[in-house]
Amino acid sequence: MLDKIERTYASERSKTIGELQNKIWDEPGLQNEELYFLQVLAGDLNFYEPVERDRDAALGYYDDDKLSELIGTALKKVESFLAA
Repeated sequence: MLDKIERTYASERSKTIGELQNKIWDEPGLQNEELYFLQVLAGDLNFYEPVERDRDAALGYYDDDKLSELIGTALKKVESFLAA
């Protein structure tokens, strides 16, 4: 689902992010110390704002570039977790 966020059009991305957040927060199997980075990611995703005029960087809101960075980092951690 992480890679789906990047493939989704910006107009639909917030919906996809919400689905991922709900999955992370509601799935008991994801509620452990090894996967805590997913909880952090879910919280960080609240600050994604695709519309530049609505984005207040002073409050921590970020753009598509930062979103791609967060998703890339999370994908690497998931791959590492699965390989262990």
